[in-house]
Amino acid sequence: MTGKLDYEKLKDRREELDITQKNLSERTNINLSTIKAIETGRSSCDIETLKKIAYELGINVVDVYEENFHETKVISVVNNKGGSGKTSVTGSLGYALSEMGYRLLLIDADMQMSLSHSFNLDKNEKNLSVAILSENSLENYIIKTEYKNIDFIVSDLGMATIEMTLFTKIQRESILKHILKPIIDKGVYDFVIIDTNPTLAILNFNVLNASNFCIVPVNPDSFGVENIDIVLDFIESVKKFNLELKEVKILLNKYDIRTKKITKKCEYYVRENYSDILLDTIIKIDTSLQNAQFDNKPVLVFDTSSRISKEYRELAKEIIKIVR
Repeated sequence: MTGKLDYEKLKDRREELDITQKNLSERTNINLSTIKAIETGRSSCDIETLKKIAYELGINVVDVYEENFHETKVISVVNNKGGSGKTSVTGSLGYALSEMGYRLLLIDADMQMSLSHSFNLDKNEKNLSVAILSENSLENYIIKTEYKNIDFIVSDLGMATIEMTLFTKIQRESILKHILKPIIDKGVYDFVIIDTNPTLAILNFNVLNASNFCIVPVNPDSFGVENIDIVLDFIESVKKFNLELKEVKILLNKYDIRTKKITKKCEYYVRENYSDILLDTIIKIDTSLQNAQFDNKPVLVFDTSSRISKEYRELAKEIIKIVR
C-alpha cells in the first residue's frame, strides 16, 4: 500500500473505544501481530485490511490514510576529492530510479553546474543559490525536465560564494534542511538526490544535515582511497546534528580494469578496511559516460544498453533494498 498512514490516530481511536488489540484482531479476523505492527508504524497494510480496521473503529479511511503520499528519502553524494564522479553517480542513479517508476527531485549543489548541464538545463533565476540566500521554500525553485519522473533544482555561479554567506546566517547548519522540509512534508517525491561540491565545509554540512542516506564514491587509485577517512569523519560530525542520517555507503567508482594491478590493490584496501559499508555494485570506466556528458544527456538515455547503464540499474536496485 502506498500512501501515508496515521497509525497513532488508529491506536488512539482504538483505546478511546476501550478495545484491546486482541479484541480488534478477533473482530476483524486480522492477525494480532499485524495489528501490533501497524499501530507501531513498523508495518504498512493493504487497503482492504485498513478498511476492516477503520470500519470496526467507526472511522473513515480518509481520516487516517493519505493516498499517493511518498515517504521521501534524501540521498546525498559526497566526497571532497574532485573527479570522484559525484555528478555521474547522482544523475545516473537518479535516472535509473526514475526508470523503476520512482519520482525524483535532483538538486545541483555545485557551482560548476555539471549535473544541471548533464540534463541539458541552463542557468535559471530560480536556482539553489537564490533559495538559500532568501531562505525560501525550495518548492518555488523546482523546474521540470524532459524526463519522466524527474524534477530539478539547478545550481548557479553564485554558489561559489555561498559558504561565506552561510556563516552570517542564524542556524546556518540547517538552512537547507528547513527550506527542503515543505517538499518532504508534501510527500511528492520518493527520492531527493543531491550532488555536492568537492569540499567539506558548511554547504555540504547543510546537505548532509538534510539527508537520510549518503553515498561516498571512491576511485580505486592511490589518491582516491587515502581520502576516505577524512570524508567519513566529516559525515560522523554531521550525524550528531542529524539523527535521521541512517546509512553511509562507499561506492567503488571509475573502476579501471586497464590498470589492473593498482586497481586491485586499492580495491583490496577498501574491502579490508570498509567492508561493512561497501556497496556490492561497482561502476567501471566506460566511454559511453563521457559521450553522454558531451551530449548533455544521462548515460542511460545516451546508450541504454551500455555496460555502465546496466551497472547503474544494479546500483539502483541495491539502494532500494537498503533505503526502503
